[in-house]
Amino acid sequence: MNSSISQLYSQSQGYSNSNSNNDISSSSNGTGHGSGPLVQLQGRLHTIKSKLQATSEMIDQAMQSCTVAAIDLENEADAARVEEVDAALRRLLDAQYEAEMEETLVAGLATTGADPDTALAEYVASRAARQRTYQGLADGRKYGGNARYRDFRQQIWDTNHEGEAMPAGALFGAGGNSGGEEAEDDGDLVISGARLTYRCPLTATWLIDPVTSKTCGHSFSNTAITDYLRSKGGSCVCPSVGCRSTVGLRDLFPDKVLERKVANRLRRLEEEEEAATYTLVQ
Repeated sequence: MNSSISQLYSQSQGYSNSNSNNDISSSSNGTGHGSGPLVQLQGRLHTIKSKLQATSEMIDQAMQSCTVAAIDLENEADAARVEEVDAALRRLLDAQYEAEMEETLVAGLATTGADPDTALAEYVASRAARQRTYQGLADGRKYGGNARYRDFRQQIWDTNHEGEAMPAGALFGAGGNSGGEEAEDDGDLVISGARLTYRCPLTATWLIDPVTSKTCGHSFSNTAITDYLRSKGGSCVCPSVGCRSTVGLRDLFPDKVLERKVANRLRRLEEEEEAATYTLVQ
């Protein structure tokens, strides 16, 4: 578990923290004081932007691996290792910020009308300023207001407290520290308990190989939604009751976190049934 997370994290860090700056510098040197066509610089920057998007995708995969691992460890009541995974996820969030920052800056450079040297100087100054601001934030502002981090902690909480509201103190875990500074709206830190459903809206049976829509967040059994969408020409209004979002085959992603939660729920139900049977026998 730890090796796979570490590998994904190292791969994501390897590009986002260093290569883009070097690539942009080489692009600038290649055109030197406007001696080459600006289109060469723009083409190079578009290539860098594509690499950064790939980095973000690797980070997304690593975050999902972290969540699945944390759920398993929470089931085992291994609080210390849950917090190790939490720390790894925070590093991934830091890497994600770096990647998204680079993507934003590079996108701007690719459309600028400035000469290469001026564009590079502006990039370096903007990058340094954003890094200083981010690094100066307390954990409460870095992570407490981050939707992905809050969802990660919610998933851990739901493992043993399904349907209960997550208190603010659970956001940073047993060993967490907000740095004395919470997110801007403390009320948002208490996430209302909700009745979670692990059944497919199409089949009304337990989710099997679940996939989730990026457009609306609703989940389905993979075969059921795939067959349904193909019968509708590849996309249609989400079949979940009350949802008006459009969902297509390309909007679906394998939801490994949900898959693990369904498995845990089924395991608990089986244990409860065995306990009830044992009581009756007694």
